[in-house]
Amino acid sequence: MKLSKYILMTSALLMGTAAFAEDFGDFGGFDDEASGNSGSAIEVSGTVSTDIRAYVDVDDSDKIEVEAKPAGNLSLSYNGNNSDLTLSLCMDEDKIKNNPEDIIDELVLRGRLGDYFTVEAGKMKIVWGKGDKLHVLDNFNADDYSNFIIPDYIDRRVSTPMLRAVISLPVANFNVEGVYTPLLPTDRFATTGRWTPAQVTGLTTKLIGVAKEDVAQAFTRYTTATATAGTLNALNADYQAAQTAYNKAMMNAAQSAAGAAWGSMTDEQKEDFIVAHKTTLEDGLRTDGYGYFIDNLQVAAGKYSAACTETGFTADNIADEVKAAGTIYMYMLENANALSADPTVIYPEMWTLKYGQFGGRATWTLGQLDMGISYYNGWYKQPSVNAEKMIPFINKYLAGETITEEDKFLAYDKKQTFGLEASTILWHFNLRGEFAYNLTDDIDGTDPWVHNNSIGWLGGFDIDLPFANANLNVQEIGTYVLKGEECDKNALDVDYGENGYSNNKIAANLTTSFMNDKIAPEVTVMYGIENKDLVVMPKLSYKADQNLTLAASGMIINCGDDHSEFKAWEKNSFACISAKYQF
Repeated sequence: MKLSKYILMTSALLMGTAAFAEDFGDFGGFDDEASGNSGSAIEVSGTVSTDIRAYVDVDDSDKIEVEAKPAGNLSLSYNGNNSDLTLSLCMDEDKIKNNPEDIIDELVLRGRLGDYFTVEAGKMKIVWGKGDKLHVLDNFNADDYSNFIIPDYIDRRVSTPMLRAVISLPVANFNVEGVYTPLLPTDRFATTGRWTPAQVTGLTTKLIGVAKEDVAQAFTRYTTATATAGTLNALNADYQAAQTAYNKAMMNAAQSAAGAAWGSMTDEQKEDFIVAHKTTLEDGLRTDGYGYFIDNLQVAAGKYSAACTETGFTADNIADEVKAAGTIYMYMLENANALSADPTVIYPEMWTLKYGQFGGRATWTLGQLDMGISYYNGWYKQPSVNAEKMIPFINKYLAGETITEEDKFLAYDKKQTFGLEASTILWHFNLRGEFAYNLTDDIDGTDPWVHNNSIGWLGGFDIDLPFANANLNVQEIGTYVLKGEECDKNALDVDYGENGYSNNKIAANLTTSFMNDKIAPEVTVMYGIENKDLVVMPKLSYKADQNLTLAASGMIINCGDDHSEFKAWEKNSFACISAKYQF
């Protein structure tokens, strides 16, 4: 269903762009011969790769887990006189099983309408900001973290149906672009396995706990009703037996007391006689040694009456309670299994124009300074958890009641981002920077279930070093949540931070190459300042020929404390060998 929706949306955008282009200029198309132009042929390229990872348990070096990750990419492009078409396919096990719509990694139709205007549509990825694979302004596409941060930045991005228009003027490299996407791609995380985030594990555990408690309560009601039925039926049977014995004893005593007149009485007259002479008859039974019939009845009646008062049921209606409790238990159990099998029901319905995104960006050059401003109107890509709604939602879902969007305890928060960016060259340094102000619906920071306003920044440089074709790239990226003192009032606040309300990371990448680029050592290091997370990723590549590259790489993760951002993945250090064939 999701795949067909993506295809329909992408097709609609593509057709809309074609119609728009045809109305406003020579779109070019594919029939270049008919127009007297010689268009480019279709170009095909791609890669086939395999990564083989060995995860080593730092606490048990003999415990090694090996996994293979084959993948393939195929790209096709056509360049006409006034139009381009590109198609990129990406295939790996995760996409085929979980997100088949992303086998189409990108499908973009681009039309050039005159000298200054370009329009694009399709399933796309775009990048905003001057950062190098790190950004605080790049908001339209989400990230796929199911394989952590190991894939390259652009490969982690999730493409989405999108419409983009660009005006390029020859003055100061001035560019203005507008972007609209009708859908909200959201960040993806592993839900099972070693790369599952602690937040996902914690939420799943909490959901299972609430569901188990509800089902357990329903089961307890059923077992209690069953046990109560057994008790009431047994006490009622004792009571009925005592009543029968008592009635028989009273009947015999009444017959003796009435004498010859007994035989001429009707059954109704006999009952009236017993009622009228009850005290005398019972005194006679006690005198004759048969008082235990009276005592047994009183004891049995007392026990049965007390049990009915305590449980609120009688032997006549307890069967209805057993049936009702059993039905509810089985229904809740079935719904709990359904929730476990399809946890996506807890998420909001994303296939709606409500979650559209739009924005604009302008960039220009003044001397050696490239600058830009941008505006984004959309949503956070990770959901906020409303803890107050969680238990009521689970209760309603398991009970089979109608669930509305308002009932759901996960929500994607609205946000607007106002951005500045710049890059320049200073001596041998390529400098870059980004700044973002994120405006949300919780300006005062008093709603614990909605993100506070925040700011984000990025600053860094790269420089070519005078040896071994070396290049050093260093960037610092950070965020700061405003009104953090309000978050401290509730540990369940979506912005609550164990280590404070700033989050800064330093990332450094050093690349070199030897033997005409045949051997290329590389190392990437990332350190979280507040959370004290350290990630080191060394890599050594060998280009066997112009198509085949072999590599040995790895990752080492070390965390400062139990509140570290990467704590859930601390034992996921690995060594990897890989091969990639490009054509």
